Amino acid sequence: MNVLDRFWPKDELIQKTIEIESSLYDEIEFLCENVYDASVSKIINACIDELIETEDVKLYPKEPNELFTKHSIILRKSSLYNLEKLKNKYGISVYKLIHIAIKNVLIQYHEEKG
Repeated sequence: MNVLDRFWPKDELIQKTIEIESSLYDEIEFLCENVYDASVSKIINACIDELIETEDVKLYPKEPNELFTKHSIILRKSSLYNLEKLKNKYGISVYKLIHIAIKNVLIQYHEEKG
């Protein structure tokens, strides 16, 4: 693997305002501030790419009293296009797919970090 393979190819970026569960967003913010040299948007894009690649679409129960807050996120156009494909395949909205993508990655992160 070439060191430059760590970076995404150039893509058009689209700013979207989406509602994200507060607990998920807080975890991503923590990772940005304390663990990784990445922005919230970059981590969310990585989560989306992982979901697109694996198609590991799992439905999670809604947490009682979970708050949703609006956040402006920069997403890659190709990722949004591929999310639309998953939306059509599974009948799940793009926003729910984004939540699933984030949740999948955070669960995997916690399992690996023990």
